[in-house]
Amino acid sequence: MAEIEYQRDGAIARIVLNRPERKNALANDMRQQLTDAFREADADDEVRAVILTGTGDTFCAGADVSRMAPKDVKGARNNLQRNAHTLIKTLYHIEKPVIAAVRGSTVGIGLSMMLASDMAVVSETARFSCIFARRGLAPDSGAVFFLSRLIGLARAREMVFTTDFFSAQEALELGIVNRVVADADLENEAQALAERMTAQPTYALAMAKKMFQFSLSPPLDHFLEYEALMQPQIHQTQDYREGIAAFKDKRPAKFVGR
Repeated sequence: MAEIEYQRDGAIARIVLNRPERKNALANDMRQQLTDAFREADADDEVRAVILTGTGDTFCAGADVSRMAPKDVKGARNNLQRNAHTLIKTLYHIEKPVIAAVRGSTVGIGLSMMLASDMAVVSETARFSCIFARRGLAPDSGAVFFLSRLIGLARAREMVFTTDFFSAQEALELGIVNRVVADADLENEAQALAERMTAQPTYALAMAKKMFQFSLSPPLDHFLEYEALMQPQIHQTQDYREGIAAFKDKRPAKFVGR
């Protein structure tokens, strides 16, 4: 069974994370498959809206930390740019409206994918965290870019530094999701919103997306270049090694600040 499913029903494409036994955590090959799926939807003139969702009770539990290990600086930077950054940029720049349909815990790159989408419909079970520091990491995949623009620097710093979870209702009040619905209604609500988008002028919406993106400074692509310079240094730290080991051992991490 494919870990990333691409389905098209009329003018709506559905891109589904299908690894429920791992809470849809993304391995590197899944990032490439997601990137390919978004490219396929973007190139298909019959597609006029995209739904991004996950199977099971969780949208996406971030990167597959169980497969992460320290890397050399150059290798870590190249890996980040080749995988996570390519995925986020492809999702962000697709010229069709993207609706994230989200339930359960959504953290790490899962949170970034939701934020990079144009709209988010979430179930009452959804909860969110910018969880990177728990693994000895700084945020990646554009999380700081999106959060600082959506909720302001003060709240964004609090989320990044504390790694606290916040609820679907809190996300709605912060303005990072559009609608909160009962869990049983999530698919129908996302489908109805996507159908509304297929009745809109697709090219006009694509140009509106570009206007929103142009209004942000620096643009996402420049921000990700800066992020890629910083992330590999973190992979050399003792705290990073401890964060990954603690996750694998299912114990609290004991960070020492170096």
